[in-house]
Formats: sequence, structure tokens, C-alpha cells
Amino acid sequence: MGYNRRRGRNRGRSGPDRFHQYNSNNRQGGFDRDGDADMAGASRDNPHGVRPTYRGRGGGHQRSWSAGDRSQNSAARRLGLPIRQDASSGSNSSTWFKVTIPFARELGKDYIFQSINNAVEIPFSPYCFLMGNDGKAMFYIQGADQASALQTMNKRITLPNGYKMIITVRQSEAPPFKMDQGVVALIEAAVQRRWNPVALMLNLSNFANDDVLKAEGIFASLTRPNVFHRIVEIIEEKIPQMEILDLSENKLMKLDVLGSARLSSLKRLNLGKNQIRHDSELETLKNLKLVEVNLENNPLCNQFKDPEKYISAIRKRFPKLKVLDGNDLPAPIGTAIDEEEAVVPHRLPGSVQDHSVNGVLTSFNAEFFRIFDSSNRQGLLDAYHDQAIFTMSYFINFEHQSKQWKFDKYFADSRNFMKVNDEGKKLRVVKLGRLPIVSSFTSAFPPTTHDFGSFTVDSHIATAALIVFTVYGVFKELESEEKSAPIRAFYRTFVLIPDGAGVFKIVNDQLTLTNASGPQASNAFTNNALPSMSVAQAVPTMPSEDIKNQMIVQFSQQSGMNEGFSRQCLEVHEWNYDKAGQAFLELNGQGKIPPEAFVKSST
Repeated sequence: MGYNRRRGRNRGRSGPDRFHQYNSNNRQGGFDRDGDADMAGASRDNPHGVRPTYRGRGGGHQRSWSAGDRSQNSAARRLGLPIRQDASSGSNSSTWFKVTIPFARELGKDYIFQSINNAVEIPFSPYCFLMGNDGKAMFYIQGADQASALQTMNKRITLPNGYKMIITVRQSEAPPFKMDQGVVALIEAAVQRRWNPVALMLNLSNFANDDVLKAEGIFASLTRPNVFHRIVEIIEEKIPQMEILDLSENKLMKLDVLGSARLSSLKRLNLGKNQIRHDSELETLKNLKLVEVNLENNPLCNQFKDPEKYISAIRKRFPKLKVLDGNDLPAPIGTAIDEEEAVVPHRLPGSVQDHSVNGVLTSFNAEFFRIFDSSNRQGLLDAYHDQAIFTMSYFINFEHQSKQWKFDKYFADSRNFMKVNDEGKKLRVVKLGRLPIVSSFTSAFPPTTHDFGSFTVDSHIATAALIVFTVYGVFKELESEEKSAPIRAFYRTFVLIPDGAGVFKIVNDQLTLTNASGPQASNAFTNNALPSMSVAQAVPTMPSEDIKNQMIVQFSQQSGMNEGFSRQCLEVHEWNYDKAGQAFLELNGQGKIPPEAFVKSST
């Protein structure tokens, strides 16, 4: 179904999940009977409809006022007051005025309010009455119409003593507000009155004009952070099951208070008829799992002429959004994974096709990364074939942004085809030959320490002529401009073939770097022991003769013993490379290995 913000066309789904259907009079939080936004007294912002007309000189724009707006300004001018124009609505209806009445101590609050209410012809709504020590009564009113009506009554109301009531009206800031226990209790009661437990909906629309609070002279506007904070606390404590929240018509510009709230059950949010100017303000709400949002009649809507861009900007913050401004949205392109179903799998042991190579791989990784982490990486020259190839690339996983370390130092040598478009560079960054490869380890890589406890090894091919395996894990950079050492995640695929002497050499080495996830970083270096590559459930099998010969050659090279004693050591330990190596180290340390074991044949 397409998206159309025009009234009465292609509206959203009907049914019990619409904002407007939860009120007995079919009008709830800015929605009228047909499910559309209430248009009374307000213009409808439309990102691709008719723009408001402006008049003015040069590059400045001034909104063309309606007749009602001009009457508001005329009233203020008659009072001799400066006119404050609301940039978004062009109306003075939200302007505050302070009213002062001298010699009022003997009159009292009730007499003053009753006398004024009987004299003026428009609704009279005073806020925050205060009797000063000098006998002056002070209170606040909102809107130039009320201000004009009260100023007109100056010295026209006769008091019991025969004098006339002096009424002084001055434009002011919003009235002061103190959150004492009595006010908090009244606000909490107002929230409870507006709570619908059947629909799991809280209607806070136009909360500042709540009838009960207004009668008590309390201006509890949600634009006051202390009021909004207290209401959020009430929601968290009393009604955490709330699924629908109506915050329309509250003059809200900032949403950080709502963004910091724990509202795990909230699914539908009405922010219509507020003063939200930029879609970036919604960034504070991106952790809410919203399926429906209403933003109609907010200044931000006028930023978008293209409805598709409007939808994209809002959906960027709320990926699960299905309804926007009362319109059903088309299904997003791509596949989204529900977070409730996206469970990170447990780490599994490495996959090794031929378990007889476990010892070879364990020994190789221990020695290779030990030298790589040392101060002299030239020791890796013997590990590479003369015609070996090495490539490195990096990418940033934006799902892991808790610690987003820079990869600038790796940029020059990265061969990530998604980022490198220069065909010449794709060839230049390939290191061919063991000397260029090992030299690049010194020039392109900082000193490192690998976490052997994080290693997982997958063996893809293991034959007498070819071994292919991949190592996954994390390492830490020891020299960095960061305050703490960066932790990188890596996976490295090695291709090994035997040389003329039967010793396996690296013929291809592909290294990929990325930023470590939160769990990887927090668990790094908690257990730095090199894990065994064997699978716990695997049934031990005897290696083939080809593999045995390779193990003998490798063991002889690393231990220094001749092949005969190397074979004998491996046979005693049933061709378990790790156990044979540990036994050799123990016996050699005790001097129990005969000298002839280290005599190699000259042939």
C-alpha cells in the first residue's frame, strides 16, 4: 500500500490498534472520528503538499497571519506590549502575562478571581496565585486575549470599600513552578485519570491544560523538564505495561527525557502537533521498539518535499515501523532479524576434518603468533614459501560501536574491494615473496599481543599435499594513540604446501581485520592458553602414513632430534603431537634424552 499524507486517502489500518479508537467519544490525542488528525485551529504540515505562504523583504520570510492572529497582536498593541511571534505558528496564544493587583490582602484570592470572572466576557484561567508581603496579589495568564480583557477591567471593578480594583498586566516568562508534594500528588492523579488500562494507553495530550490541574492554578507543561521527568518516573513505576503513549499538543521541542526512559512495552507513540524541528531529535528515541509513530503538524515535516525521503529518515530511527502519521508503510527492502530471535550462538570448538593434524596446527599457530608478537618478526621468513602471497584488508562492523577504534594505519595496505576502486592499488598492495611479506609485518603492523584463548581454528583441507585452515581470534595493539590499547578481531586463512624437504610452508596468507564486538573485547585475555583444535566428541583416529611422515619431519625440525627418535617419541604417545611435545620438553629439561637422538644423518 502506498504512502499518502493527504486527508481521507489511503489511511492506515482500521481496528483496535489505532490511536483514535480508544476514547469513548472517538477523539483521542489529536485524532478525530475518521482517524485523521484534528484540523481545528491548526494548519496541517505536509512534506509534499501546499507550502505556507510567506511575505517579507529580501531573503527574510515572514508568515502571513490569519485574522485570528492579527486580533491577538492588536490586543497586545492596545496594551502597549511588545509582540512575541511564535516562529512555528505565528500566534500569540502561548504568550504569558503577569497580573498584579495592589491592596489585595483584605480581598483574598476567591473574591479577586470571582470579581474578574464576572466582569470579563472570555474564559479566565489564572495560574500560580501568590500574595506578597506588601499586600499585592500576583498571578499569571496565557494569551493576549485574556491580557487585553483584564487590562480593560483596570479601575472598572468596584471594591467593597468603594475604591476601584487596580489591575496591571505585563508580558513575562512562564510562571515559576515548584514541585512540592502536593503538586506531585495532583500530577500523579492526573496521569492515573488519563490511563486506559484496557487499551494499555496513556493520553497526555495537551497536558498543560488538564482541567483539574488548571483549576488548581498549576501549569504542568511537559516542556518543563522536572514535570516531564516526574511523569516518566510515574510511568516506569506505576504503568510499565503501557503500549500506547499520546504526547500530542504539548509544544515539545526536545525528547531527551523520553529517550532516557525505560519503556520496553511502548509500541505506538503520538507526537503530533508539537514543535519538533529536526528529525535528528528522534535519535534519542531509537532504542524504542516502535511500530507506529505520528509526527503530523511538527515543523520537521516541512523539511521533506519527497515523502520517500521522509519515510526513510523516520524509519532509520525506527526500523520496525509499520504505520507513520496514520498511513500503512510498505514493507522495507531487505531482511530484518527480530532482536528477540537474534541470539548470539555459543562459541564452538574448531572444525578439523582430519584430527591427526591437530598437533600440527596447534604447534604451527603457537609458534607463528609467538614470533609475530615478538620484537623480531624476521623469524617468520622460514615459515613462508619463496613464492608466497599475502594480502590484508579491513572493514568496520557498525553493529559494534561501543569501541569504534580507528583503522587509519591499515588503510594504505588494505585490499578491501568494497572500498578500493583503484585497480592499480589492488595489485600494489599484494605482497609477493617471503621477504616483502615479512618486511610488511614490520612496516604496516604495530607491535601486538594475540589472545590465544580466543582462537578458533577451522581446517578446510588436510592432505599430504595441501593444508588449508582459518584462525579466528582477537589481538591487542601495544603502541597506539588511543588512551587504552585497541582490541581488534581478525580471521586469517593459511594455505600450506610441503617444500622439497617435506616441510610445510605458507604459500598463501589472507588476513582480515575488523573491530571487536563488545563480548569479544570484554572477554579478551581472560584465558590466554592456546586451545586444542580437537573436537571433544570426536573419536581419535590413527593418522595416515603420509600424515605421520609429515608429523615426523615437523617434530624433528622443532625438537632438533633426528627422525628416528622423533618417530619413536610420537609412537609412544600414540601420535598425539601435543603430548609428544610436552614429554620432549620435560625429558630434555631433565637431561634424560641421549646425545645420539640429536645426531642427524648426513645423507
